[in-house]
Amino acid sequence: MSGDIRSILAPLEGYRPIPWAQIPDLGLYMDQVVTFISRVYEPLYGAGLRGSLSPSMINNYVKSRLIPRPTGKKYSREQIALLMMIVALKQTCSMEDIRRMLTANDSASTQALYTAFCARFSHVLESMCTGAGSVEAPRSALDFAILAAGYTAGCAAVLKSEDDAVQ
Repeated sequence: MSGDIRSILAPLEGYRPIPWAQIPDLGLYMDQVVTFISRVYEPLYGAGLRGSLSPSMINNYVKSRLIPRPTGKKYSREQIALLMMIVALKQTCSMEDIRRMLTANDSASTQALYTAFCARFSHVLESMCTGAGSVEAPRSALDFAILAAGYTAGCAAVLKSEDDAVQ
């Protein structure tokens, strides 16, 4: 891997999705959810994240039963975790494909699904950034989507670097 690319991707190498225990469990209002998730993913997708999550989108996800309804206008840790996975996967997948991937194993808890998602996403980013080791062969559509989301973040970092160099 070229030294220039490695330095551009260096900030992504240290990125780790928010662990389950660090997702707020006290219930957040919609604007707080949008702000929280935007801050979590901004280091990965930068300006490319704009338009990836808005209150109207969250309402649509609720209406289409992609995430459960909030309780008293507050979103729980489970709902926030689902939204965080949706935002990352949305960078490369259609909403219908995301629905299929997130509901493929209905017996898995949201916590188990999110924890596995974070582990896989972290591994993809680390492998991509360091060039050390290889990414394990994808075993499911969700694995391919996570891989694609990681590489989309790498693409965004390179494009931002090129934009910064022009200015």
